[in-house]
Amino acid sequence: MVHVDFATVQWARKMTAIGQNLADLPAADLQKFSQFLGRLAEFKQNDGDLSPQQWQVIMQNLHSKELVRLEPDKGGALVEFTGGGFEFERFLIRADGKVPNFRYEAKQE
Repeated sequence: MVHVDFATVQWARKMTAIGQNLADLPAADLQKFSQFLGRLAEFKQNDGDLSPQQWQVIMQNLHSKELVRLEPDKGGALVEFTGGGFEFERFLIRADGKVPNFRYEAKQE
C-alpha cells in the first residue's frame, strides 16, 4: 500500500480540477496555453501578478499569436507577441486591461 501525505493529496486534487477543465481543448490550444504557462511562471517568479483584465488581453492575443515575453513593468505587464501578421508586437497592459499608445510598438511582417 502506498502512503501519501496530505499536502500531496491536496495538490493532486487542485491540479486534477484544473486539468479536467483543459482536457477537451484541441492539441494546438493546449500547446499555446502551455507556452503561456511557462511565461506566467517566470512572470510570477519576478513578483508579477496579472489582473483578470490583463489575462483577457493576453488570451485574446494568444488566439492568433505566440507570447514570447511577459514581464512585470512599472505600469503593469509588458508583453511581446509574434505572429498574426506581425514580426513582433510589444506593449504594456495596465491592470485595468488598457494598452497605452505610448507603450505600443509593432513591426508588421
